[in-house]
Amino acid sequence: HFPGHGSSAGDSHFGFVDVTGTWSERELQPYSELIAGGFEDLVMAAHVFNATLDAEHPASLSSQTITGLLRRDLGFQGAVISDDMAMAAITENYGFEEAIDLAIRAGVDILLYGNNGPGFDEVVAFRAIDHLAQSVNEGKLSKDRIDESYRRIAALKSRLQ
Repeated sequence: HFPGHGSSAGDSHFGFVDVTGTWSERELQPYSELIAGGFEDLVMAAHVFNATLDAEHPASLSSQTITGLLRRDLGFQGAVISDDMAMAAITENYGFEEAIDLAIRAGVDILLYGNNGPGFDEVVAFRAIDHLAQSVNEGKLSKDRIDESYRRIAALKSRLQ
C-alpha cells in the first residue's frame, strides 16, 4: 500500500485516513529496496491522505505521489493498481467518475473494484470502461495516458507467463 499504510490509525475501508502527522519517509524504504532489487512488477496505491505529499488528494488519486514520488523519485517502472475503489475513503469523498479520472491521471494503471460488499454492482466494470472511453473522447484523459497503462499491463502479463 504505497506510500505506506503502517502509520495509519484508521481503516480506509471505512473512511478517510490522514497519515500526515504519523507517516515518515522510513515507510518508503521497502519500496526503494524492492525497486533497487528489480522487484517492481506491481504496487498498490493506498487510499491514505498525506498533506506532506499532496495537500488535496489521497495517494491513490495523487499524481504528486504516484507519478512524482513513486515513478520519478524512486524510479518505479512497473504497473500501479489502486486499492479497492469502492472503499469508503473514496466513495464518501469522490464520485464514481471523478475518482476514475483522478486515479488514471495520477498514474494508476489498473482500477480495482472488489465489488463484494453491500453495494454489489454487477456492471461496475462496464461502467468504468464506458466512463474511461467517454473521458478519452471528451479530452478529459489522453489516449497516450491510456496507452502507457496498456504497455505496463502487457509487460506485467508477459513477466507472469
